[in-house]
Parts: sequence; structure tokens; C-alpha cells
Amino acid sequence: MEREPSISTEARKVHEQAIVVDLHADTLFLVFRFGYRLEKRHRNPLPHSPFCVHVDIPRMRTGGVNLIGFSLPVLSFGLGRRGGGIRRSLERVGAWSKTLERDIQFVRQPDDIVNARERGVPSFFLTCEGAHGIRADRDEIAGYRAMGLWSITLAHLTPCRAAFPSTMRRWAARPLPKEGFALIECMESAGMIVDLAHLGERSLIDAVEACTKPPIVSHTGFRGLRPMWRNISDYAAKKVADKNGVIGVVFHPGYLTKSLFGSVDCVVAAIQYLRSIAGDDAIALGSDFDGWVPSFPAGLEDIGMMPVLTERLLRTGMPVDTVKKILGGNALRVLRGED
Repeated sequence: MEREPSISTEARKVHEQAIVVDLHADTLFLVFRFGYRLEKRHRNPLPHSPFCVHVDIPRMRTGGVNLIGFSLPVLSFGLGRRGGGIRRSLERVGAWSKTLERDIQFVRQPDDIVNARERGVPSFFLTCEGAHGIRADRDEIAGYRAMGLWSITLAHLTPCRAAFPSTMRRWAARPLPKEGFALIECMESAGMIVDLAHLGERSLIDAVEACTKPPIVSHTGFRGLRPMWRNISDYAAKKVADKNGVIGVVFHPGYLTKSLFGSVDCVVAAIQYLRSIAGDDAIALGSDFDGWVPSFPAGLEDIGMMPVLTERLLRTGMPVDTVKKILGGNALRVLRGED
């Protein structure tokens, strides 16, 4: 069995008092494509914990993580485009979650988050990474929300009718299509959260301005720290903060520094950077665990190591209330629909 991280009494207390939220992980792809057992403790045997095997229920408990956003196990450029893939995935996840309901709770409504904490079990909410195959239809979107879908990312790695991603430089200046504006309206009407991760700069800015409710950027780095296609600009981060939205800081060192490898301190530095440009209320965590990236930070190799991040944040002299906001308070505010 893996050892639990060595954490100070103060950090342990703060971590246990906080509601810890991770806005994005791709673990369900492993569950439904490879038979990964979420109820079993796993360990990535490779140095720097590349690619996957980062999240399971025992390590969520070890890491004190109360809530995690699982992306639906569909490929944005495949199954979703053929039609019906989103609904089928929601049905499969709903049925699967019942087999594990004693160990982890599928939260469909804000009150479920508190209920899961009172039960003493971790919980998850569902997201869809990419609007491929999704129409701007009020009934369709309302149906997805009723089945437990909390948010949709307007695009992923390839363009769709709703938005252009950041993958290619030539898409950076492409405005948000009419379908994107219509989809945002449908999502907000259904009580769904708009996710701006992966969007090209112009599409992202247009989408932020179209939102009437706080949006999220579920997992990202920052161009001001590491200029690259995957990261958002300071201007975009400020725009999201101005809408009372939150931005999940991604953990992969390659998005945060010039190296593929680093320690938990590169995540702390990214949090401090975001704090300097967007303030305390815009910061959240968006690990991208199980997201098939080449590495994770030493000391933060999987979800069981989350208290290490709390320890490091407190060591910087950051106020306890701010640390609690970062760990999950800010994310919970947006998930609950509070402005």
C-alpha cells in the first residue's frame, strides 16, 4: 500500500476543514474503455506518473478530495459526432454509479454535494469535454442536465459548430460561431455551467462576454508563465474573473514551466500567478489527472497527494481562508450557482 504524504498538523487541519474540489479528470475513459476499477487502489509504476492511473476512490479518501469532475467517456472527435453518444454515455455512467453508490456518490444537484460530505463519501459530477455532436436545442440540453450533466466544454482538440479550440494558431482569431452563442444560452437556461477550457482566444473572449452566469475554465495553464497553445492569456483570465467565474489550475509541469518535469512548487507558482492577475475568488484546481499528459509534479503524482499542495500553499504565507477558497470554496460557489 502507498504511504500517505507526510503533512503538518496545521495543513492537515486546514485540508480536512475545506471542501476539496478538482474540476477535471478523465478517469471514466479508463473505466469504460479499459475496465479500470475505481474502487481499487492503484499505483502508476513509472517515474513522473505519466498518462493515467491517478484517481481511484481509496486515493480520493487519502487525498481528502470531496468532489471531482469526471469527463464523459466519449471522444470529442468520434462517438459524440455520430449522434446519441452523449445520452448513451450518461445512461451508462448512471447505471455504473449505482454499483458504487456506497463508496462514491454521483452528484446531480448542488444539494447532493453536501449530502455526500455528510455521508463521509467522496463524490463526482459529470462534464462533457467538447460540444461535438451537441445541438443548441433547449430540450436536448435540459435533458442532459436532468441526467446529471453539469457542464459542457464548447470545444476540445478539434473545432466543432460551437467554437474553435486553441490547438492551432490559425484558429486563435476565429470568433465564436452563432451556434456557440445559442448553445451558451441553452446551457444557462438549463442550469448548466459553460466551460471555456481548450478554447482559442477569440472564441473564449466571445463566450465569456456572452455568459450571463459565472463560467469556468476547468483546467488550464497561463500564457504569462508559459507561452503555448494550451494556455490562456492574462486578459482572458481577467475576463473570467470579472464574470465571477473560476479557473482550474492544471497540474502538468509542461503547461506550467519550460520543462516536462517539476515539483508541486510549479503548481503553487501558477496559483500565485493567477492570484496576482485575477484575485483570490477566481482560483480553483483542475488537475487533468488521467488526462494522458506526459508527467505530473513530484509530490503531486496522484490525487492521494492533494494535502501536499495545501502544505505548500500555507508555507507561502497565504491566508487560510484563501487556501480554502482555492482548494474548493470558489469552485463550489460556481457549482452551486452562487454569484
